[in-house]
Amino acid sequence: MGEEKRSHRQLKNYARYSGMAFQMGIIIAAGAYGGVKLDEKWNTKPWMTLVCVLLAIAVALYSVIKDFIPPKSNK
Repeated sequence: MGEEKRSHRQLKNYARYSGMAFQMGIIIAAGAYGGVKLDEKWNTKPWMTLVCVLLAIAVALYSVIKDFIPPKSNK
């Protein structure tokens, strides 16, 4: 019975962390896509892409860190 709980917990952790990685990838890809479109619109190649990707990385890291820190309970 203990082995079953441990494997269930491992599967749950695997799903959680792979979901975080997928979320980070989507955020960074969206930032890159938005930056490329802004560069095409404003003819600022490659600056808007660079800025948007860096901002997207910051947002992705924030979302991952937020998921690791447990919420404070009000007592």
